[in-house]
Amino acid sequence: MITTTYPNGQQLVSDALSQAAMNQFMQALTCGLLGLNPPDLSQVLVDWQTQGQPFAQTPLTNRCYLACVVTDEPYHRVRDRQYGQVGNQVQEIWTYTRPWKISWVFYGDNAKVPSLVGSSSLDRATTLWTGTFMDYFSDQLELEGLAAVNEPATPIRIPEQFNAQWWDRSDFSIELYELVTDTILDGAATSVEVKLYQGTGTNPVADFTVSET
Repeated sequence: MITTTYPNGQQLVSDALSQAAMNQFMQALTCGLLGLNPPDLSQVLVDWQTQGQPFAQTPLTNRCYLACVVTDEPYHRVRDRQYGQVGNQVQEIWTYTRPWKISWVFYGDNAKVPSLVGSSSLDRATTLWTGTFMDYFSDQLELEGLAAVNEPATPIRIPEQFNAQWWDRSDFSIELYELVTDTILDGAATSVEVKLYQGTGTNPVADFTVSET
């Protein structure tokens, strides 16, 4: 939950996933889809290097890089609003859909070296792609209020040249929708002073307060 209090006293409580929470969730889920059980976070990275590009150490080292990014769609800006009351406060409940793009970049081709255990970047990207059609994937997403857009595109192999070497690389991405609920609490008046004047007089002929019952 993310809570924000504004200078006018309004308070916003949102259950939207933070960037860190989304990264952590998708990192663990990616390990599960790749059969890394227990999770091996050294194989699936979300923290990119501050200097240089985040390549594996050698062209044959298996690595997966994960990026979770909120995208912009017109549907994202539509809010379903409901109103209620909590004590002396007015409560607004907004629900909306937030789109995410989840991208994976796979490096490595251990399949070329018999003494090393592993497979090509495309093989691992395809394993992940296949896993997105499994109940395990949709069930885990549902626990976090997420749903995947159907029929993700097939992974693409795009070998990359770096330091006079060819690095085996394959890319894959999907789109997710997150159901977000924002709760806004507004202050409400509990009493109103009423003054009655006669003609153009400046002194009220009646002065009373109407309070909430």
